[in-house]
Amino acid sequence: MYTLYYSPGSCSMAIHIALNECNQPVTLKKVDLMSGEQRSPEFMAINPRGQVPVLTDGKTVMREGAAILIHLYDKYNNPLLPKSEPARSQAIEWLMFCNATLHPAYARCFFIKRNISDPAAQEQAMTAAVSRLNDLWSDVEARLSNSPYLCGSQPTAADLLLTVIANWSGNVGKPVNIGSNTKRLLKEISQRPAYQKAMQAEQVEYQAAA
Repeated sequence: MYTLYYSPGSCSMAIHIALNECNQPVTLKKVDLMSGEQRSPEFMAINPRGQVPVLTDGKTVMREGAAILIHLYDKYNNPLLPKSEPARSQAIEWLMFCNATLHPAYARCFFIKRNISDPAAQEQAMTAAVSRLNDLWSDVEARLSNSPYLCGSQPTAADLLLTVIANWSGNVGKPVNIGSNTKRLLKEISQRPAYQKAMQAEQVEYQAAA
């Protein structure tokens, strides 16, 4: 059985959802990021990078979210990650956009809130960071104006990770502009049974689609 080290509603939730989508049982181990539990000796022994997600399967340990998602959807032949080209490359590209572009844009905002104490400096830095964030959401909105999902007519792993990340918007402290086409996707994806099951287990409320 899998063990998932997670923080409620964080990027690790995409792994939780993927396990549900693949009908795989999982033991959940909550890591309290606010108290710094990710830097405890016990957790650092599992992941020296001090971050979630971590997924273990027996002696196998995986520590990078996008890699875990690709591994799971491939292993269980799930249609959320296509096998044929060019659909597969497109799905991976948008998955990486979420993981390596959109996620760090939010992380930058949260870093500014935590680490810049001077109000004027924080305002200047946050304005720039949120402007970048809104540019990324504009890109997503334009994409979804021409197709129901990021990769066309069928949802992929990218849509699920996008939906997880979007729900962080209320914690930024400034308005994050998510368009109507994007909110339509967020509402649909967050209603999937596997997504709802993960939210219930992690006690997360979905707000980004409002």
